[in-house]
This record gives sequence, structure tokens and C-alpha cells, in this order.
Amino acid sequence: MISLLVKLKRLRNRADFRAHPLRAIGRRIGWRWRWFRSREPWPLAHSEGFTVLIPKSGSGALIYYQGASEPETALFLRRFLKAGMVFIDVGAHFGEYVLLAARQVGPGGQVHAFEPQPGIRALLERNAALNAAGNVTVNACAVADREGQMTFWERREPASSSLEPAGTVHPDAEVSGVLRVPVRSLDAYCREKRILPHLIKADVEGAERLVLLGASGLCSLPPDQAPVWILEYSPSACSRFGEKAGSILRTLEQFGYRCFDILSGANLEPMAPPAPGDDATRNLVAAKRRLF
Repeated sequence: MISLLVKLKRLRNRADFRAHPLRAIGRRIGWRWRWFRSREPWPLAHSEGFTVLIPKSGSGALIYYQGASEPETALFLRRFLKAGMVFIDVGAHFGEYVLLAARQVGPGGQVHAFEPQPGIRALLERNAALNAAGNVTVNACAVADREGQMTFWERREPASSSLEPAGTVHPDAEVSGVLRVPVRSLDAYCREKRILPHLIKADVEGAERLVLLGASGLCSLPPDQAPVWILEYSPSACSRFGEKAGSILRTLEQFGYRCFDILSGANLEPMAPPAPGDDATRNLVAAKRRLF
């Protein structure tokens, strides 16, 4: 019953439900019916003007319901990224933001995607080929604070898969597979590729601080060179990973970053310290300089 109440509350808060309740309910029925009939990836038109093959996943469902999994984040990328820029997507999943960024930065720009899950990565590569995104480099590894190998947990909900939490003995019930995957640090990767990223997006289910620590060199650059970040801020994911969400904010502050919430229209507002008990997941933007 509690789970049902949570789902109903979440549905009421969705923009597509508030705008057209009956249509939103119909789409959710259509989503379930489609996957009952077929397990093949579903080609959908994204609100940003490209076609993306989606799996049965939470982010895929949101693209079907509202055109983009996180419309304001997509709009921020479109406003920020310009021709010739370099974009890095850590935890690229099936490539929604990779495809958007590839269009924005153009042939003279670069998109570097990291996705350790073999099945999801194969779909990411199919999406890049489908959209003739020749400026995309797909890396079959995870990103952390070191070079080497780490254990990765694949969950039934692909978007919730993550590196193994430190000190964990047994996977939780949602883990469907355990892999050993290569890991890179962004500092080492960018040195190797001789790139200086303008924007880095990291959605790694609680391991965001590890990504930041592995990019300490990039984060220490002066404001006109340091990358802007989009990071998932999820107290529940951080707790599952054995981290505290506040450590992400403290690490960013130590490097001289200011954190912002993404509002309607992709406008930014200084991020207020989360209230005690606030478990809401959101994306934050971190920058050392004025944006827009």
C-alpha cells in the first residue's frame, strides 16, 4: 500500500499528468502493453529532434511520457553546449544526452561517453550509429578515483546499476549480475586524449564523489578552464552506495565550485542546503564562473 501511495504521489507531480491527466494515464497503459508484446528496443522521437532506441527502463519510460527523461536538463545542455565544445557523459546509459550533445557540438566537437554495462552500451552504440554521430567515442568502462578494475552491480532497473559499494558483502535483491569492469579517472583519460572538457555530466548512482576525486586536476583549473558539471544529487542513491550526499557538495566547494538547481526554462538558482529528511533526487549544476 505504501508503495502504491508513493507511485500515485509521484504521478500527480509529473508535468505531463498535471497538463493532461487522461493522456498521461493512457500513455502509462500503452507503455506496459508495448513491453508485454515485445522486448526489442523501442525507437522513439525525442523532444530535441532525434530518434533514440530505448530499453524497458525508467528513463526510457519518461521519454515516452514527456519527450525527454529530464526536460530541464536537456534544455540546459542545449543552451550551454556550442559548436566545437567537448562533452563527457559518465554513466551514459543508452545515450539520450550523448545524442543531444553530439548534435550541439557538431563535427568539430567531441562527445566522450562512459558506460560499463555491456547490453546498455551496445544500445548506446546502436543509437550513435542510428543518428550518424561520428563525433562520439564510447568507452567500455566505469569512472572512479583510480585506474584499474572494480566490481560493478547490474540491477534489474538498468539506470540504477552502479559500482559495488565499499565494504558490502552481498548484493541486494535488485542486483541481477555482478561484473568486473575497467575503471578510469577523468584526469588520466583527458591527459591521454589531450582534451579539456567544457561540460561533464555524471549520473553514477551515488558514486559521483569518486568521479570528482578522479578529476581533481580538472576541478583545480582556473574558472575560465575548469569544466562545468551536471551531477545527480540523490541522498537515497548515495546512502545505498555508502556515501553521504552532502559529501558531493563539500567536495565541489573545496574546489571552488558553486552549486545551482536547474529551474524551469533551464534557469539556474543557487542551491540551498537540503532540509533534513529531504530525499528528493535532482540534478545540480556546478560552475566556477558565471553562466549565461
